[in-house]
Amino acid sequence: MGFLLDIPLHFSYIFPTESKYLSFKGGNPADSRDGTDRRFVAESRDGIEMEMDDFQSPGRDRSSPLGFDILNLFRQRLGENSKLHAEYINPAWVKSMQLIGYDRIYTRAEGSHLWDKDGRRYLDCISSFCVSNIGHNHPVVRRALADVLGESLPNLIQLDIPLLSGLLAEALVKRIPWLDMVFFASSGSEAIEAALKFARCFTKRPRILYADHSYHGLTYGALSVTGDSMWREGFEPLLPETKAVPFNDADALERDLAAGNVAAVVLEPIQVGAGIIIPSDGYLPQVQELCRKHKAILIFDEIHTGFGRTGTFLAAEHWKVEPDIVCLSKGLSAAMVPVSAVVTRKEIIRGVFSRLDRSEVHATTFGGNNLAMVSGLAALAVLDSENLVARCCEMGQHFLQSLQPLALKYELVKAVRGKGLLIGVEFGEPKSFMLRQAWTLMHKINPGLFAQAFTIPLLEKHAVLTQVAGANQDVLKIAPSLVVTREDVDWFLRAFDAVLASTHKFPGPFWEVAKSLAKNALL
Repeated sequence: MGFLLDIPLHFSYIFPTESKYLSFKGGNPADSRDGTDRRFVAESRDGIEMEMDDFQSPGRDRSSPLGFDILNLFRQRLGENSKLHAEYINPAWVKSMQLIGYDRIYTRAEGSHLWDKDGRRYLDCISSFCVSNIGHNHPVVRRALADVLGESLPNLIQLDIPLLSGLLAEALVKRIPWLDMVFFASSGSEAIEAALKFARCFTKRPRILYADHSYHGLTYGALSVTGDSMWREGFEPLLPETKAVPFNDADALERDLAAGNVAAVVLEPIQVGAGIIIPSDGYLPQVQELCRKHKAILIFDEIHTGFGRTGTFLAAEHWKVEPDIVCLSKGLSAAMVPVSAVVTRKEIIRGVFSRLDRSEVHATTFGGNNLAMVSGLAALAVLDSENLVARCCEMGQHFLQSLQPLALKYELVKAVRGKGLLIGVEFGEPKSFMLRQAWTLMHKINPGLFAQAFTIPLLEKHAVLTQVAGANQDVLKIAPSLVVTREDVDWFLRAFDAVLASTHKFPGPFWEVAKSLAKNALL
């Protein structure tokens, strides 16, 4: 049976300035693996036809063995990880990983679990900084990537109109129905950079407002709207006409918007790096109202919070907010191929790519590449077919409800908060004298030492991988993949309870670990 493909996707979802339509006719796509010679006929609107053989690959000798065996190389050099990174990449990172015992050599990853070279299984509650939302190495994504790699599909031709990016753009717009078009890049920082440029270009205004203690990335534009001084130190001066405003303070925001020269307000709907900070219910709707009133673009950074992480596809949905630009990345990649997306309104895209001679005024070489687009399409398919957004709600509720009693049981637990499977446990100063003395001493050395010390026995004794929410934070971030099971949650709870119990015994083994970490922090 033949097939017909006639989809004006780029005209509708990506770049409307100029687009032509093509019809493709040929054999069944499944025939590509049955050993037969399959050919396609590409027919343009003006009737020109071209025959294509999808098995032909000039310069490839199918009879010769492969000259490069990456799996053999991996197995031969496994164990040299720290040595190679210390010599060629980042010795400070190697030292920090060794200091907290995180220099494990992992050899396998599936779902919510990791295995090291000795076969020990770990519960991953970091999920690659919320990149592996659908779990590590999901078979559907691996199969889709293998299918595409098994064909000689054109990729990164640049001067063409590729299908796969159109398909992914269409799929994203269906999930964010108040927006119309998509720009693709490779990282979250790239998406933020594009959003800032789009806002300035469209509004013809200079100023960008962002929130205190925010995190939006580490390239110069993204760093310029990141409100944590730790990331900015040593890299200033940054972009001009950017200003921090207090998070969760609509009145303060309005005072700056009233000047009438603000191009955009960029926010995380939940501040992740600041300690999983959830705004009051009325804040984000007020921000939207103020941006519309003062004709500023509202940009939501959903790179961390999007893709189902908080129990809705976008965290914005919790507050019924419809931002003008949404930035996505992390989970969209399925932890396979880097990808990011800037989803926005058609008039903004048309305002940026306003003429034929400006049709590539903002671009990125690897944006829209085949493997990134396939990863995104497959990840969305898994999100739907496995009902992972609803599952995230269910498991997140179970997680939060199970953690709440610990705040009553242990004086070192100040608060438990989160949405979906983005959870923070905040530690606080205890009341008992000896514990308070130890707590105070650690915080004088470094404000983030206690929470970091807490992660060490979780990994060493209980094989649970966690992280501190941000620099100098007393907040433990818990963000397993959306495929986490109740058994996994119970595993975490047992481990967490045991380590909390050890922190309340002073002196004791936990405080010896903390003391050692403190000594190294002073070096």
